[in-house]
Amino acid sequence: MDEITTEMRDAIESEGYEVDDVTTNRDKLRISIRDPEASGEVLRELTYETLAEEDVLGFNVTTESTASGEINTVVSFRYRG
Repeated sequence: MDEITTEMRDAIESEGYEVDDVTTNRDKLRISIRDPEASGEVLRELTYETLAEEDVLGFNVTTESTASGEINTVVSFRYRG
């Protein structure tokens, strides 16, 4: 799973987004991006370009408020690769 988290971080940062955190829990990947206006469509395309679409389950994009009051975009999905 470490290889996948690195690939996803690199892909997202190559589009100019700043990744705040990448975490995994079993087969679920969660990526926090320091941009409340990050495009869900762009993030989905990046994910499917980086990982096989059929291995990405339950792709979700949402926003969250951090303890410091910032708003981040969060991508999460299960990976069955």
